Amino acid sequence: MECRRICKNLLLFSASMTILFITLSAPLKANNQPLQVRSSMAMYLLGSYQRPVDDSPANPDNSILGLEGQSLSFDVRPSIKADSGQFQLIARPQFKTTLSRIKKGATENSEHPETKAKWLESYGILNASDKILVSYGLQNYQWGAAESLNPSNRIFHENIDSKGVLSAVQGKNIFRVNFSWTKHLSSILMSETEKARDASEFRSGEEFETRTLMKHEMNWNSGADYVGVVYGAQEKGGPWVGEYFNLSLFDGLTLYGDASHGRNSEAWYPVVERSAQVPTANIVQMRQSELTGNKFFTMAVGGLRYGFVGGSDLRFEYILNSAGWTKEDSQRAVLALNKSNQLQLPDFETNLKRILKPGLEYRGQKYGMVSLRVPDAFDLRDLTIYGRYLRSLTDGSSSIYGSVEYAFWSASTFVLSGFTTTGKADTELRGVVASNITAGIRQDF
Repeated sequence: MECRRICKNLLLFSASMTILFITLSAPLKANNQPLQVRSSMAMYLLGSYQRPVDDSPANPDNSILGLEGQSLSFDVRPSIKADSGQFQLIARPQFKTTLSRIKKGATENSEHPETKAKWLESYGILNASDKILVSYGLQNYQWGAAESLNPSNRIFHENIDSKGVLSAVQGKNIFRVNFSWTKHLSSILMSETEKARDASEFRSGEEFETRTLMKHEMNWNSGADYVGVVYGAQEKGGPWVGEYFNLSLFDGLTLYGDASHGRNSEAWYPVVERSAQVPTANIVQMRQSELTGNKFFTMAVGGLRYGFVGGSDLRFEYILNSAGWTKEDSQRAVLALNKSNQLQLPDFETNLKRILKPGLEYRGQKYGMVSLRVPDAFDLRDLTIYGRYLRSLTDGSSSIYGSVEYAFWSASTFVLSGFTTTGKADTELRGVVASNITAGIRQDF
């Protein structure tokens, strides 16, 4: 235990000192390029209809979470980049106004206006030399060829739900140094320095911890093929190692993978315990039951991608999450939300939060996914169709997502997206939303 703590501290110290040394001593690029400022903006006017899962144990009749049913939103996403050659500043805010109608249980629909403003990204880049780049700020930095997951990057926890046509991923406060040793060898030292404002929780009740990683990558075939290794650590939790690759097998067909491995898990799991009120009775509580011990867990995704001549993209992916819940865990979690059991009521709210935010990218252990993207579909220029199907290989529940984009006039796009879930109320992918459909216009400037 002491050795592991020392190793983590050494990694964090080395990362900090390396970044400081580079910033202070690296020769700056000589570049007298005048400042150039480029900007663009996307505006969305969207209408949405959403249907909650009526018999969800976590949200029966939408009486607990109060999910919106119908909504009308106006979403503005500017993008600004100032570039002097040596320095770059990137800013991508989001301004969103939503008017939604919510029906909770048997109550009548109520209207809820809401306006939000936040930074999606806001960071600076210093080209310290031809081989060294330093950046700091709110940024979204991920890698790998997989669509469903980037397991070797334990700073970000985005899953397939963040890959929709209307999605906007918020960055994290990152200090990053990119080393380009040769044309084919590169390294990245990256550290999340503080919690981003307005960032949603990945795990209920989590406290921010600095995470630092070092990534080394070798590429060939003009960068189309690559293999990388990652080592990372955090202040209190265990370290992890990861690897990723992308290999062209023959024309059009690519094999890829991404994985991470670490000891123990900080996730919440449903555990059967004796009730403090009635010592002879059992209750279910959400606990970090895998926080200590010597058990190793792996999160991995492997896939095949075929790119057609016309630009269509077909993917098959398999997801393994050995730290995920078993089928029995899912069944026990339902018992933790049983409001008819008086012994469960005192901890109902705490258990609910932990079930909705367990600290797992995918709650279960094994999944299969297939997706297809077709640009210029049906020989119609500027029509893009996308669809994907994600299925739990444990309980058979599934999630189906589709989107359509059709560009018209000079900079307008009709956007339609929707998803539906299948399975029993207590299954992995059924969740608390049965279906959603959103349609509207995107105007680019």
